[in-house]
Amino acid sequence: METTPFDLTSEQKGLLVALAQETGKPIPALLAAALEELQKHVHSDHAHERRHKGQHAPADADLPLEDRPPMWERFEEASRMIPDTELDRLPTDLAAQVDHYIYGTPKR
Repeated sequence: METTPFDLTSEQKGLLVALAQETGKPIPALLAAALEELQKHVHSDHAHERRHKGQHAPADADLPLEDRPPMWERFEEASRMIPDTELDRLPTDLAAQVDHYIYGTPKR
């Protein structure tokens, strides 16, 4: 493993040591997991920014097809970005009366 010199505050060092003791994992493994989560978070933020700028390309569009998450996971992730106030506006009988809400047919 290559050593990379960078400075940590005493609080950051203490947190790493405490987490290593608590989890039983070595500090390099904790850092690897933290960086992986940070990468996911950053990619999610970039996708969110693109959507708000009118760019709709998914964050994983550059990944090979076999490395992309399944469509249902992408829908699930996107649904988490819908504010609760918008979800509260949906009709409670939407699934049962979908034809009414989409095509304007009388309710059953």
